Amino acid sequence: MDTGKVTYPEAAARLDEGDDSAFKVLEMLAEQDRLRTEFQEKQYICPYCGTKGMQYTSACASCGSPETVRTEQYRHAACDHEGMQDQFVDDDGVVCPECEMGLKSLEQLESDAANFCQNCETIFETADHRLRCRDCHLVTQPTRATERILHQYSLTDQGKKWVEEQLTARQLVVETLKDRTLRVEIDTTVTTGSGEEIPVHVHALDELLDDRIIAAVHERPYEREIAHLLTVASEVDAHAILVTTSGTVVGEDIDQLVTDDRLTTLELTKGGALQRNYEIVSDPGTQHSFVGRITDIFKPQTG
Repeated sequence: MDTGKVTYPEAAARLDEGDDSAFKVLEMLAEQDRLRTEFQEKQYICPYCGTKGMQYTSACASCGSPETVRTEQYRHAACDHEGMQDQFVDDDGVVCPECEMGLKSLEQLESDAANFCQNCETIFETADHRLRCRDCHLVTQPTRATERILHQYSLTDQGKKWVEEQLTARQLVVETLKDRTLRVEIDTTVTTGSGEEIPVHVHALDELLDDRIIAAVHERPYEREIAHLLTVASEVDAHAILVTTSGTVVGEDIDQLVTDDRLTTLELTKGGALQRNYEIVSDPGTQHSFVGRITDIFKPQTG
């Protein structure tokens, strides 16, 4: 926060390039009552350059400069002269510059809180509120900046249940593959022929037969997730396993994808088992599920 930039690196690391920002994803999960939010602070974004974390500053009511300081303004009741401290204090002590009367101390003068502008030397009672950009140094009214509320996120009871379903499904896949004596890795990457490293939920390898399996777990897998899984499987010459924890896959025309010989689609049952059963629904308006990629933020899984 010292630079004003707020990031959610653990969440962002589990999102694809085409996904919304980590902030938007976390806010979406909060709207679904899977995350609770706790207010941390308010952030202002520069209207000129977009830099986050503008700083508050006071400004001169006359010239608008932020070169202002809070101070005291003094008044000599005998002659009604007003001025700053350095106008009343010199080498001879405290002396009124108007009537030249000597005083014992500043306590003999009336005083009020004031602001002094070092730019135009104006004295004024109340400073204006301004925000200053850390990057382009723009000084502007707070109403011109974009406000953003920053929260700390944690799982709700519903969210904990939701995450447990994802982890249960993932662990069942791992155990099934291990029973077949495959070497299994969780939350790892596979390398394509072009050298690109692509993250996968589960990767299993039969070193003797050189057979490979990659698996993905999603709440409601969409067409693009299924297509992506098949593309990765083709790139690394692997069979793909897709697990849906809701029992549904979403898309208007995905029959060809889910019946691909390279893909096995499984459902996590309410009894905590995997079975070859799922339903295809056409629901393009439903919010996209990011569960599979951000589960580990809340509860790391090893195996």
